[in-house]
Amino acid sequence: MRVVLDTVILVRGLINPFSLWGRVIFDFAGRYRWLVSPAVVDEYVDVLTRPELVRKYRTVATRDLDTVLGNLATALVVEPSATPAVCRDPEDDKLLAAALAGTAQFIVSEDLDLLDLGSYEGIQIATAAAFLRTLEAQVGPMA
Repeated sequence: MRVVLDTVILVRGLINPFSLWGRVIFDFAGRYRWLVSPAVVDEYVDVLTRPELVRKYRTVATRDLDTVLGNLATALVVEPSATPAVCRDPEDDKLLAAALAGTAQFIVSEDLDLLDLGSYEGIQIATAAAFLRTLEAQVGPMA
């Protein structure tokens, strides 16, 4: 299953690695193929290197930014040919473009500008909780 993760999923997962967002980026990472584009990676790097967030990573004892970066290194990089003007927030359009270019089944986000779309070109836009339910339904919950 191909998936684009919104930056908010990464940030929330790093701040609270045992939350449902943390489960998506740590516990369930092997159950989907992470898709990124250069524009999406640029946003990840910009947000994840902000000093106020970096301080929060230091409080995470067993999971950290290095793990996320390791997972990101295995992501499938796609090159969208165009970025659609679809979202209320134009900054979110890069996620739609990456998902479309990589034939994703899901965009996982907590951003209402994306979630209110419901889907885009057959790509489901879901919260982390809904995405985890989908993963668990396919092969059962992880221990």
